[in-house]
Amino acid sequence: MPYADLRVDQWNDLSEEAAGRLAREIAARHDLSVVALRDSGYAGRPHRTALFDRGGLRFALVPGGRPTLGYDAARFRPGASQAASYADSAEEYGLPPLTEHVDAMTSPVRDVDLPAMLVAVAAFDPGEMPVPPDDPRVGELVASIGHRGDGASTVRSADGLTVTLDRTGRVIRAVVVEEVDHHEAMAALADLGLRTATPDEWEWACGAGATTLFRWGDDSPDDGYPVEHSTGAHRTPNRWGLAIGQDSYRYEVTTEPTVVCGGDGGVATCGGSGFFLGWLTLATAYRDGDFGRWLASDDGYADETLTRPVISLGRR
Repeated sequence: MPYADLRVDQWNDLSEEAAGRLAREIAARHDLSVVALRDSGYAGRPHRTALFDRGGLRFALVPGGRPTLGYDAARFRPGASQAASYADSAEEYGLPPLTEHVDAMTSPVRDVDLPAMLVAVAAFDPGEMPVPPDDPRVGELVASIGHRGDGASTVRSADGLTVTLDRTGRVIRAVVVEEVDHHEAMAALADLGLRTATPDEWEWACGAGATTLFRWGDDSPDDGYPVEHSTGAHRTPNRWGLAIGQDSYRYEVTTEPTVVCGGDGGVATCGGSGFFLGWLTLATAYRDGDFGRWLASDDGYADETLTRPVISLGRR
């Protein structure tokens, strides 16, 4: 059976020995190393997680199948706090009924055929270029802040240099972030032998087959926006082991220039539009068409262009 034909049930039904052998075969074929193979789960849904590494980029095995993607807002039953939050937002901003708005801001229900693939555990910025810790620019930036070794910190210069220091003041990461457009971001991934996810692949990677509004269920906190919660279901790796859809400011571009996933650039949060609308941006099928079209236009601007790298799996 081709690796790409591996379905969720087939993968989870393999014996530990067979799963390990398959993971090693995939790693050998794609110049990866296996870093973890374990039984895990998310939101009460068990799964066998396989993690790989290639040059410091970590990937997770995402089995394929024919999932139903999108969201039917008619089946959403908001909690009392969600309904109250939306009612306040609707009154202030002249929004339609809740069900109508959720329907407008999520992708339509559809069945798709998706292959098994390796998906990056964390989003990747193709505009980030590593800088050696001993680069003079790094030393100058660190010296300018007078770090006393009293805690970990991240500092940035006006020309895009970002330096992360540990608690002792040692440089542990330095990068220069350059603004890149969609075409440049895709080309940068291709140079690494990678590609980014399609909108369907991103949604499957995020929700892992969950039929609820969010990958963890239909509920959402009523005491702050996602960025204000450093812990919780949205900060926990999902069923496949991915850190995804955690911060509405950190949206991700897909193969479609006008389709972004995982957030709205912080529009709802920064605008104080209401807690439910802020959390809605992390819904698995969330789509802000206006934001996506603006981002892809000549007027669009992004401090960073995050993507979700994918390695396609071939035949055995």
